[in-house]
Amino acid sequence: MRKILFLIPLFFLACSHQPNKNSHNELKIHQQLRKDIQNYYLDNADDDLMNLEAEFPSSPYIKSDLLILYLAHLKNEDYILAKFYLNQYEKRFASAAEIPWCEYQKIKIDFLSYKNAYTNQKKILDLMNECKNYKLNYPNSTFLPEINTIYIKSLLTNKYLDDKIYKLYKKLGKNKAAQKYKTNIPKNSRPPYVPWYKKLFYW
Repeated sequence: MRKILFLIPLFFLACSHQPNKNSHNELKIHQQLRKDIQNYYLDNADDDLMNLEAEFPSSPYIKSDLLILYLAHLKNEDYILAKFYLNQYEKRFASAAEIPWCEYQKIKIDFLSYKNAYTNQKKILDLMNECKNYKLNYPNSTFLPEINTIYIKSLLTNKYLDDKIYKLYKKLGKNKAAQKYKTNIPKNSRPPYVPWYKKLFYW
């Protein structure tokens, strides 16, 4: 009986130290993730988050680390991964007040990832629709000026693309097809910038 009474306090003492050990390991992974990002080891930082979620699925660090990885990949122009982490943050942690910011950031990612003017018209049309839907869903958003800027730039890019297609069809003698793409280019506007080496692959 005395032996049992002696072991009980040792058991509770061991239990009381376990969370501290876990918390230390949890913090260590979180700090390693930040260190890897500072050193531009983004692949390692991705692995750090996977380890954190595997070992400590309820860790409070996951919320901030998702945003940290989103910003790191956005800065590195890894747009697919940036959008992935932002989506994860939005689904799991974003409050109602943060949703307009998250949705704006996703539109910004799509805009920044559209690198080649005069290609992939569907993507630019989708981007314009995203802007329209955003304005319908979040009419009071503080990010509407940015959304309007993206929309106008996308609209102008699409007009220049239509004009290119129109001139191509006219050159080929396909006047009926050309009429579908006839558009008015705003005066004093500038066409999307295209490096000279890319122009070799356009019309």
